[in-house]
Amino acid sequence: MARLNKTWKTEAQEIALAAELHSILGISHRQAKGLVDSGCVQVNGTEAHSYGLRLKAGDSIAVTFDSARAYQALPKPRKALDEAGFKVLFEDHHLVFVDKPAGLLTVPAEKGQENNLAEALTDHYRRRGFKRVQLFVVHRLDRFTSGVLVFAKTPEALHGLKTAFGAHKLQRVYKAILVGELPENAGTLLGHLVERKDLRMAVVQPKKDEHKGAKAAVTHYRVLERLPGFTVVEVKLETGRRNQIRVQFADRGFPLLGDQVYGEKSELLDRQALHAEILGFRHPVTDEPITVTSPLPSDMEEALKALRTQRRVERAEAGIQGEAGIYKPKITKGRKLERVRRAQRYAGEDSVPTELPPSRRSRPEEPRSERKYSQTPGEGRPAGGAKTRPSADRRPARPVRRSAETPQEPGASKPRAKEGSKPFATSRPKQGGSARPGTGPKTAKKPAKGGPAKVYTTRPKRIK
Repeated sequence: MARLNKTWKTEAQEIALAAELHSILGISHRQAKGLVDSGCVQVNGTEAHSYGLRLKAGDSIAVTFDSARAYQALPKPRKALDEAGFKVLFEDHHLVFVDKPAGLLTVPAEKGQENNLAEALTDHYRRRGFKRVQLFVVHRLDRFTSGVLVFAKTPEALHGLKTAFGAHKLQRVYKAILVGELPENAGTLLGHLVERKDLRMAVVQPKKDEHKGAKAAVTHYRVLERLPGFTVVEVKLETGRRNQIRVQFADRGFPLLGDQVYGEKSELLDRQALHAEILGFRHPVTDEPITVTSPLPSDMEEALKALRTQRRVERAEAGIQGEAGIYKPKITKGRKLERVRRAQRYAGEDSVPTELPPSRRSRPEEPRSERKYSQTPGEGRPAGGAKTRPSADRRPARPVRRSAETPQEPGASKPRAKEGSKPFATSRPKQGGSARPGTGPKTAKKPAKGGPAKVYTTRPKRIK
């Protein structure tokens, strides 16, 4: 496609920019407006943004455009969409991550013309010059929940994200403020969620009462901070059900701060204190790990600031100084490894750190002078650093018992009998006599105090 560059100076006085483009270039008024919206027109060296810009005689106009492309005017953006306040965190050819503000719907509602993030983002791309904008909704956030949200821009990305969300191979981390003080520091919420007739979600136990449409919900959490009458938690979703975090914590008696559906109104916050902080997964097209974070919004920061001030006042009235009594989450090395394993689940990595905590590591090797067992004189150190048996002067040798039923190894010499002692019997033994090697009872060497070992024969058991 060839790019055309054309420059001229206007002759007429007080003529509109679109009309000048229509008369000089021979294009329609719609295409002339499209050139202005696409940023292809400059007036006196400055990019023009208005169709009705009044030109003066002698103004210099420069137009750079593609003759094979049809330029059309963009629809006028609605003022409400401009005030949506969303922010693009990361984008490429296939994905776009958006920081959704609280109070904005993710997708258009069935009834009503309320503002939503999908339309605001589409209008954002159109004003940047994209003619055909396709956005595919993969997941949603509640209207009054803020945080990271991802949209797919291509069908390939949509298919890969649906597969990742369906297999739960992704990392979703939320931050929430609960009303009440949790007794434990970490745990997992298990249950099944079902939608009631009033469209609110409820926790049910399918084993006791069968409910149609009940879906399993798994939520992991850990305490980040304890405040007077409140608890700040970090939540990790394993399943993504509607209102999952709000419903499960409210069912336990710890609703979210400001949740007007499953809890009560609050003067600290006019919406539920829930923020989607981290979203990570394998890129559905390039297969590269990607993680996007969103900072805590200002309204939740103000609520936490007020609660921390209240804690300081109560501690000052009680005469408590320093950091005594302030909860600080302790993370052991084993828990760190467990968090790494959870983080790598969405990435599909098989290599997980296998280093053990310090309590299970092997003890450092003692110096040779402090070893319990000494090596045999004249012999080198055993291969692999293995320790040798204690010498004979430290403890007596254990008696070696040899089974007569076990055949002797080929090439091994038969044990010799001591002078004056009877050799092994070579004939079939009589009742109560000695046995032939290989068929009789067991024989062994019995150590004698102060002398060499003797050979003795055990009496076989009589079969009744």
